[in-house]
Order: sequence, then structure tokens, then C-alpha cells
Amino acid sequence: MDQKLDHANIILTQLESAETLNSMEVAKTLSINHQDLVGCLLQLESANYIKTEGLKQDQLILTDEGNTILNSQSGEYEIYQKIPEAGISMVDLQKLFGIEQVPKVKQEQGEKKEKQAEDPKKKQFDLGFGNAKKMGYIKMDKGVITKIANDLPDKIKLELSSLKTIQLGSQQAKLLIERKLAMISTIKYFEIKKGIKYAPNFREQFAALTTEQLLSGEWKECEYKSINLNAEGEKISMGNLHPLLKVRKQFSQILIGLGFEEMPTNQFVESSFWNFDALFQPQKHPARDAHDTFFCSDPELSEEVDITVRDKVKAMHQTGGVGSIGYQYEWSHEEARKNILRTHTTAVSSKMLHRIAQQYKEKGYFPKKYFSIDKVFRNETLDATHLAEFHQIEGVVIDKNASLGQLMGIIREFFRQIGINKLWFKPTYNPYTEPSMEIYGYHPVLKKKVEIGNSGVFRPEMLAPLGIPEDVNVIAWGLGLERPTMIYYDIRDIRTMVGPEVKVETVRSNAFCVFESK
Repeated sequence: MDQKLDHANIILTQLESAETLNSMEVAKTLSINHQDLVGCLLQLESANYIKTEGLKQDQLILTDEGNTILNSQSGEYEIYQKIPEAGISMVDLQKLFGIEQVPKVKQEQGEKKEKQAEDPKKKQFDLGFGNAKKMGYIKMDKGVITKIANDLPDKIKLELSSLKTIQLGSQQAKLLIERKLAMISTIKYFEIKKGIKYAPNFREQFAALTTEQLLSGEWKECEYKSINLNAEGEKISMGNLHPLLKVRKQFSQILIGLGFEEMPTNQFVESSFWNFDALFQPQKHPARDAHDTFFCSDPELSEEVDITVRDKVKAMHQTGGVGSIGYQYEWSHEEARKNILRTHTTAVSSKMLHRIAQQYKEKGYFPKKYFSIDKVFRNETLDATHLAEFHQIEGVVIDKNASLGQLMGIIREFFRQIGINKLWFKPTYNPYTEPSMEIYGYHPVLKKKVEIGNSGVFRPEMLAPLGIPEDVNVIAWGLGLERPTMIYYDIRDIRTMVGPEVKVETVRSNAFCVFESK
């Protein structure tokens, strides 16, 4: 630190009598490396003692080959020195450089000529010999090589020794660069001027106020470094929430605000019974085919469900009940036990309804509102808007007074809170809801109606086997999580949200998800 302080004071003293200083010249004066000087300049500049301007300068410097010549002699001058006064033949001159003559091999007619490897000594000799002739060292007459004059200097070595006097762009510089004896190097340096707090002597600035300085009163005489309150902190390497998780969190908060409780949904593998049969979906329904559903091979079959519930579901399918004739087919117990990757979170709702029915027997009736947001799986062809693995949002209301009008009101309020006000409802068919409605919303980018969800009132044929009393209604609705996320974050291809095409930097830089209700 003392040495740095000395250097700082020398710079300030020199600047007292000069308008500007060159950092290269200062480094030479202090006999230090220019890079070491930069640290000292930064310290002075941060304290506003000086101000600097970065400059560049091109200069000619020697290459490794140029340095070799400077420390010994050039190739052409070496040839010049080995030539005796009486002259010498080319063969004898090459022998002096260790170059042996390769006898020519006579080739037969039609025989392919083999390319011989070039002798590096011969190549170097030919280059030096040509330069020696160009520079007027030697001449060749009738096979005899002689010197043009005695005691000539090594012109190339002399040029290299006075490299600093050679102007960039001159013919002399171009020739040295062509021969790869010199090259252009850009030197970066600083022009140093007085700063707004210039003084001929440097006072060290402290980074922080210490207890010792306070107690001793030393702080009154000390100078402290200024603090940049606008400086950004160091970026912390940490995990980041995926856009889907951000939107999912917002949806969860909206539903909780509407009085819904979240259902446990952490079981991806489900039995066909809870996924299809308990929802009054016939076993021959196209949705239960392998081209729509992922079936598990190990274990292929699920554990047995409650026999009472199973038999009630079976009877409802085969013969009907509560005013229905059922589907009038032979219901298969084995088909109902097949394990699948659940195709919708309504499988969770069917289990929850059965659990609520058991609680009714113990505690009596009470209304409930549930929701779930989790993964479902369907054997679909992947494209820009479809995945085989995606998320489904589902809401369920269990209430004696639940009606289609209440369902439409809940749906309108939910979508209002995510900024969608223009809604339309269209009658449709679902195996387990009646009446059923498709939900359409106005897409501001596409400027048209798009389907954004499905809804309905659970059928008595579904509720009765689960144990829900006849005077209790259940209304439900659902939508996907991916499409609202794509709209909010302007994602054009759903395949870029999950899997190998996800860009980590995009996940890291995505904004918070905050829906604005209108």
C-alpha cells in the first residue's frame, strides 16, 4: 500500500506542472508494468483526483523471427558471409548449409511421378539466396556466385534495430510485415488530466466507517469513498419458477380467494374405475381406447376398490337407476381395474365426492368448494398446441342450491379476475354432466372466439353410486393451464414450454405473472 501511495503522489506531482500525462510514459518513469499502473490510476480516478481518457495507438513491433535476426543475423547476410572472395558454385554453397543434392530418378514412360518431400533447409536457403540477390549482396555469373562488395552491413538487422524510427504505412514497414519480421500491435493507454478534487498529495479514502475511528475521533480527519446507491448487486445464481408455475400460483390464489380448497392431486397413475367408470363413462367409450389413453403394463391392474361402491357403479352402468336405464351392457370388473395415466383431474374429484359422502353419513350435510391444478396425460399427437402431458384446472361446488346459473356466475368471476370479460357458453355433451357447456372467450390477439374450458352439472347416475344425497347438486368446470400461459407470455409453440426445447435463459428472465381484472 505504501508503494502505491508513493506512485499516486508521484503522478499527482507530475500533473501539477503538466496539463496532461501519458500513462505509458508514467509507467516508464515509475519503472513499473503498465497494468500495475492502471490499478493506481483507477484508485485516483474513483477519488476524483484525476480523470482519464482511454486511447489507442498502433505501433510496429518485432515478431519472434524478427527478434531472432536482431540477436544474430539475417539469412541473406549469412549466405553473403559464407561466400569466399574467389566465388563458389551453387552446389558447394548449399553443402556449406548442410544441403545434400538429391539425385534425379529416371522415370519410365507412363509411370506416375512421386512427389518428394521438400527439404526445410533447402527452402530456407532458397529464400535467403533470393533476398541476398535482391539486396545487392551477391551476383551469379556462369554458375559462379560472388560477392558484389566486401564488408557490406546486415541491412535487415540495421532496420530491425531502428524499428521505432520506421513510420507505419511506409514501404519499409510494409516489406518487414510481408517478410513476417514485424507486425502491427495496438497499444491501449490513458491520457491523464486533473480531476475535480485534484491535490498534489493523495489522502487514502476508507471504504467504511469503523468503530475505532468513531471512538478515537479519527473519522473527522478521514476521507471516505462515495457510495453508489444505484449500483446493482451481484447476480445470485438460483433457481427460477417456470412460466407454468407462475400462472398456476396466480390461478390458485384466485380460486382460494373465491372460497375454494385445493384437493390432493399427487397420484398420476389411476385406475380406470375412478378415471372412467365412477364418472358414468361406458367401457366402450372411444376415450378409453389405447390411441387416446396411456395404459400401464406393470402393474397392469389396480388394487380392489370398495366393493359397495364398485357394485353400485356396476349396477348403474348395466341397469341404471335414479330415473336412468344405464347403458344396458355387461360391465367388466377387469376392465375397471386397468391402470392408466389419468386423463383428467376429474378422477380426483370422483374420489373426493365419495369421501365427502362418507363424511355426510357421520356429520350430516355441509356445502364444499374444491379445486385442483395438476398434470394429466393423453395419447395425443404433439404439435404447436397439443402435448401428451399437460395441466388441467378443475373446480367443483357441492351444494343443495348449486345450479347452472351459479356455475355460470363462478366461471364469469374467475375469468374476470384473469382479464377475460367476453364469455360465451355453448351446449355440448359430456358422459358425466348434464346439462354441459363449452366455455368460449374472446382472444385479443387472434381477434376471435376460442374454446377455453368445459363445464356442467354432474349427472345423478354419477353421484348416486358415490353416495351423494339426491338433494345435493354438484357443478364443475375445467380448463387447461398451458393455453392461458401461452397467451400471457406470448408463447407461440407449446412444445417450447416443456422438454428439451425449453430455454433456461427464457425461464430466468420471464416476468412475474399478475393478471389484471377488468
